[in-house]
Amino acid sequence: MKENLLIDNIKINKDLIIPNYMIQNLLKLDLNLEEFILLVYLINQSDIVPFDINKLSTNLNYESNKILELISSLNEKNYISIEMNKKNGIIEEFISLDLFYNKIISFMIDKKEEINNKSIFSNFEKEYGRTLSPTEIEIIESWKESNFSDEMILEALKEAVLSGVYNMRYIDKILFEWSKKGYKTVEDIKHKTKQKDEFEEIYDYDWLNE
Repeated sequence: MKENLLIDNIKINKDLIIPNYMIQNLLKLDLNLEEFILLVYLINQSDIVPFDINKLSTNLNYESNKILELISSLNEKNYISIEMNKKNGIIEEFISLDLFYNKIISFMIDKKEEINNKSIFSNFEKEYGRTLSPTEIEIIESWKESNFSDEMILEALKEAVLSGVYNMRYIDKILFEWSKKGYKTVEDIKHKTKQKDEFEEIYDYDWLNE
């Protein structure tokens, strides 16, 4: 009931649009209802929002002190910042949402990495036919920290499976050998393997009988 009253009290001429990325990351944002409403209001404004307490107070139907409190709170949480803008020779203060958008981008990147991590772990578990142990997960993480891409790790897993060896040390040896040879991508591996196969085919050709 309280939430409905707060929303109904917003005196603006158009409906506020709540972006999907705010809904998807609502728990991570750690906002109370009033902070959320103010942030949604700011997002729905133009790129440059003047730091006008009276206007914000009128449109949101909050006391000026409440607006200052909310802005201070959002500023402390690194969602907004107060910047200076020179217009027609006059310096004006405005509310910047750059910090908020950067935070949303970081959430999206973390989510993408989480999906990628789940994908690589699920591939290992599928091939091994069981859940990975904490030690095995740490080993995979160490490969990633050593700048082996997910594609390279999965290619090494593929090589191990084709050899019938389900062993992390064997995969580690494969990755070590590839690194020593300067292979950085799966394309490098396939290209060098193709060159080797072509060389061996020429070497094994029966030139005398031909």
